[in-house]
Amino acid sequence: MASVIIAQNKTTRISTDTTQTTIKTAIQKLKAFKKPSWCTTPALQNTRKIIIEKCIQTLYHNYLKANAAIFHDGVVPSPTTFDGLWAWDSWKHAYALAYFDKELAENSVRAMYDYQDAAGMIADCIFTDTGRNNYRDTKPPLSAWAVYKIYQQTKDTNFLREMFPKLLKYHYWWYINRDHDQNGLCEYGSTDNTLEAARWESGWDNAVRFDQALSLKNSEHAYSMNVESVDLNSYLFLEKNQLAKIALLLGKDEIAVKLKKETGKLAQQIQSLFYDSATSFFYDIQLEDKNFILSKEASGWLPLYAGIATREQAEKVKNTMLNENYFNTFIPLPTLSKDNLKFDPAKGYWRGPVWLDQFYFGYKGLKNYGYTKEADGLLVKLLQHAAQITKADGALRENYNPINGKGQGAKDFGWSAALLLMMMLDE
Repeated sequence: MASVIIAQNKTTRISTDTTQTTIKTAIQKLKAFKKPSWCTTPALQNTRKIIIEKCIQTLYHNYLKANAAIFHDGVVPSPTTFDGLWAWDSWKHAYALAYFDKELAENSVRAMYDYQDAAGMIADCIFTDTGRNNYRDTKPPLSAWAVYKIYQQTKDTNFLREMFPKLLKYHYWWYINRDHDQNGLCEYGSTDNTLEAARWESGWDNAVRFDQALSLKNSEHAYSMNVESVDLNSYLFLEKNQLAKIALLLGKDEIAVKLKKETGKLAQQIQSLFYDSATSFFYDIQLEDKNFILSKEASGWLPLYAGIATREQAEKVKNTMLNENYFNTFIPLPTLSKDNLKFDPAKGYWRGPVWLDQFYFGYKGLKNYGYTKEADGLLVKLLQHAAQITKADGALRENYNPINGKGQGAKDFGWSAALLLMMMLDE
């Protein structure tokens, strides 16, 4: 979670409108989903039921009713720490809410797009007091990913029609404002030429891969780090695919063809430039010379989640993920490889803890390439070793210590609930 702002004005934080009946209906609906392949024992089946309930309750507990300068309802990351709406949190919340609350899912997206600026940028975070809205940076682009998931569940083309021009404008905003050398690969950056805001834009505030980064000017109020990031460009690949699908549904065939052509080129760039065959992993690269930034991080399995990696690359990355010296820790899939000298899961924030969104991307990435048994094994290991996750009265946390399983950071964390829920549904 980037650009943490401690709640200063905790108002209208928790819904007084959402009834227990609504929550119970959602729980009953999702419990009826087909049991996933990992859910093979009575104990795991009971764990799944507990987690489904807790995830739904957490998302509703974090509900923020539209008020003052927030014009649509949304979900705060955590009511103990945050009192506004963040962009990529909202995309992840909407992705899960699509399965049981159409209105809140759609409004979670609308709330952020209410503050899309004239150039197409989406604010990092918004508040009831607009003076606190942060336009120093945006957040990783996953809004088309969320909107298309909402459509898959609701089949509401009106929502697609409403959102498509806004989504498209935001997508190409990245290439206008965050592609320093105009090679079709984007970088995280800022509007104010600070590395602080640029790191916030990545969502990975203190990631090792940005330790030596510099800020480069693209144009007035548009700056990039001198790092081309594998996760950012994988997200943009995903967005192109989803936007192409939406374009076809809306009869915009020429736009769809253009986007699909761009996905082909981008996939080739990611496969050839970001993958290091010597160490069997995907890395960020230096903008100037395209040299690898050799820090194994969870960003390296995003090409599997996006479906970009070749079969051979996916197999090699899978082996790295399952290696106990790297990512197969007590709680698996930390954000930084265990062998890195800067690995610090207790205090490191993005330098070693397990974040459930990045776990989800790894889990689904393995499944995308047929490694179902391996993915299921990692999930069961997570559930067995992170006791707070499986206890009915244990709050879902911002992240987890991969060495001892302890929950860390903010409590009742929204995207932990959202993406853990997706794994309970195998979606």
